[in-house]
Amino acid sequence: MMSTELVPLFPLNTVLFPSMVLPLHIFEERYKLMINTCLAQDKPFGVVLIYSGSEVEGPAIPHPVGTLARIANWEWLPDGRMNILTVGDRRFRIIDYAKPELPYLEGLIEYWDDEPGDHHDLPALIDNVSHSFVDYLTLIMSLADQALPISQLQLPDEPDMLSYHIASNLQIEANERQELLEEPSAVARLQRELMLLRREGSFLQRLISLQGSIHEEDLPWGGLLYMN
Repeated sequence: MMSTELVPLFPLNTVLFPSMVLPLHIFEERYKLMINTCLAQDKPFGVVLIYSGSEVEGPAIPHPVGTLARIANWEWLPDGRMNILTVGDRRFRIIDYAKPELPYLEGLIEYWDDEPGDHHDLPALIDNVSHSFVDYLTLIMSLADQALPISQLQLPDEPDMLSYHIASNLQIEANERQELLEEPSAVARLQRELMLLRREGSFLQRLISLQGSIHEEDLPWGGLLYMN
C-alpha cells in the first residue's frame, strides 16, 4: 500500500518543481500560522497551482498535483510578516482534504516520483532537448542584449533533474507548467519540453527580427530566470 501523509497546502498562482528555488513573502494571517507551524515542527508544506479561486484572502481550489516545499531560510518582518526561501522537494498527488479545522488547507497526499518511461533513444532526446534549451536561452539573452552566462551551459546529466531544470526556466503560462509537472515520467516531460522549446524558439526568432520596433516591456516574460 502506498504511504500517505497529511501536509499543509499553499495554493499559489505559480508552479513549483522539484529542486526549484521559490522565494515567498508571507503576509496573510492564515499563512503566517502555517509557516510558523512548519518552522516549529521542521516540516515542509505543499505548493499547488490554483485551479479556481483567489491567491489572497478568499478560498482557492488547487490542482491535484503539487510539490513539497522545504523552507531553506526565513526572515521575520514587522507585524509578523516574513520572507522565506523554499526549495522544491518531492512531487505529490492530493488524495483527500482534511476537515476545515484550520484557516488553511491540509491535504492527504501520496508521493508521486517519476514513473519509468520509454528509454528508447533517450540519449538522443537528452541531446536534442539540451541543445534546444541552450538555443532558447541564447535567444532570450539576445533580446535582452546580454550574453548567456556560462553557468547556464552546465545542465544536469540525469533525465529527471534536466527535465525539472528546463521546466523551471521555461517562460510559459502556468497551465503549461502544470502540465509539465503532471507528466508521468522524465521522458514524457522531456518530449513535451522539446515541443515547447521549438515553439517558443520560433516565436523568439520572430521577435528578434522585429527587435528594432519592440521595447523591453513588450517581451513575453515577466522576470529573471530561476538559476538552480
